[in-house]
Amino acid sequence: MPGDLMDSVFGDIKSKTRRPQDLRSETLSDETLSDEALRHKGLMTIDPKLLNQAVDTANSKRKMIGVWSPLIAAAMWYLKSTIPRFSISDSARAWIEAGLEKEYPELVKKIREEMRSR
Repeated sequence: MPGDLMDSVFGDIKSKTRRPQDLRSETLSDETLSDEALRHKGLMTIDPKLLNQAVDTANSKRKMIGVWSPLIAAAMWYLKSTIPRFSISDSARAWIEAGLEKEYPELVKKIREEMRSR
């Protein structure tokens, strides 16, 4: 995903969290890291009940999300106008999934496992 577009999609999240690459250079003990930082380090467990509820919701009720961003909208419509068979939905899905997998690899792994088991 292009840098500016990814920053726009994940900017709010990143401004409130510390990324895994930021944690590698830190010398803080695990006790001083935030919950979010611990999740990135894989030291916190994923709540199975909440995971189950999230997968149930995704499978039965709301399979779509909305993102408000004039920058993303303009870029997507430009690409759709200039690239034959460009799919806004497919591209957005792929870019968001890639970003989630990069930022929350263990969560994505657990969700995929849960979805396969159903």
